[in-house]
Amino acid sequence: MDAEGWKPQDLWASTTSTTMRLAGLWLLYRVALALYNISPFHPLSRFPGPKLAAMTFLYEFWYEGIRWGKYTWEIQRMHEKYGPVVRINPEELHCDDGEFIEEIYAGGGRIRDKQQHFLNPTAGALAYSSFGSRYHEIHRTRRNAANKSFSRTQMKKLEPEIHELCQQFIEKLLKWREPINLTMAYGCFTADAITKYCFGETAGFISQDGWKRNHRAALEGFTQSMYILRYAPWTRQMVHVAPYIQDYLPEHMGNLFKELTVKMPRYVREATQGETQGRVFSHLIESDMPDSEKTIFRLSGEGFSFITAGMETTAAIIAFITYHLLTKPEIRKRLEEDLRDVDPFHLDWQNLEGHLYLYGVIQEGLRMGYGISQRSPRIARTEDLIYKSEDGKYQYVIPKGTPIGESSRILHHNPKYFPDPFKFKPERWITKDRQRNVHLEKYILSFSTGSRICLGIKYVTYH
Repeated sequence: MDAEGWKPQDLWASTTSTTMRLAGLWLLYRVALALYNISPFHPLSRFPGPKLAAMTFLYEFWYEGIRWGKYTWEIQRMHEKYGPVVRINPEELHCDDGEFIEEIYAGGGRIRDKQQHFLNPTAGALAYSSFGSRYHEIHRTRRNAANKSFSRTQMKKLEPEIHELCQQFIEKLLKWREPINLTMAYGCFTADAITKYCFGETAGFISQDGWKRNHRAALEGFTQSMYILRYAPWTRQMVHVAPYIQDYLPEHMGNLFKELTVKMPRYVREATQGETQGRVFSHLIESDMPDSEKTIFRLSGEGFSFITAGMETTAAIIAFITYHLLTKPEIRKRLEEDLRDVDPFHLDWQNLEGHLYLYGVIQEGLRMGYGISQRSPRIARTEDLIYKSEDGKYQYVIPKGTPIGESSRILHHNPKYFPDPFKFKPERWITKDRQRNVHLEKYILSFSTGSRICLGIKYVTYH
């Protein structure tokens, strides 16, 4: 057609036609992929589970993104129907067997990577934290650099600071004359404690007038954006323009980006300038990690992960334990008897560890408080995993490279390991000969386990 005969609608028609063809090809590809996912040619085809879950991530998205975090309940239903190992999406398996934990979450001598689908919500600097490390080798480098900071020796050294903060917190509680959201109040205490521990200064949440302002706003931003980032990973790129648009974002997302791009870099910058000797981030700066691992950007992500883990998990579990102590007088009485010989003005961690019923209360709080209730899948990159149920009814070879995990909410309520699982029973952690029932500890996933067990496990139990 010559130039004189050209019309704008011709370009529109051509563009529309091309777009329709591309959309059709994309749809055809997705249908073909879904059919392949349930075909005998797929490496996970022999594992049981709903066909729709095996075909597409939309099944998982319905429960996680639309029904807001309900997939764990659906996974539990799958186990009841299909058995101890089920296929929960096109690429991932889930296990409900406490005896298989040590295979899935193996120790440092065996390679275990994280699944990218699970890590999609870790955008920006958080993707470069220890928590956000996909590959075993990178995680080990970052983890080794931080181990010293969360050792028993280091925590004993800084124990007086925790006592001082605890005293300030209790004095404020005693003066308060209005109803209190305990999770929020404990969040102020734990946020001050972890920022002091990591950076040498508190966030000032205990000293504020009320209890509402703490790091929970940023954490809520992370959890509320998590499902968007997981199922539309291209949105992770938003973090790079966030400093310029955070004033126009929803409040929860703005809080998250402000924490990552303003507050954390300031904390880390002070540590790099030598103003916080003997703290977590001064140890990281002094470690033998490559310089590329010591940038303010990467360490800001590390700081955010340390603070949110040390604050929210600890606060939620302490609040959960407090609730049961207040609503179950018989448990509170036994705990008071167990602690009768303790000087309330000279609380020593080592001394408290010797109190058996206190141990039971803490462990039961960890069991029923979950920590992270969602699954945390691992990938055995270099080896197939062999699963065989205790009764021999189920046997599977799990191909190397396959994500598989367990969920604390499902495992912690398994009556096989915890009879009467929905009842708060500290005595289940005490044997008949008055010893710690340490055998049960291997079924607790509040801090994960294996080579990627939570770095701050001692820190949380200390609180």
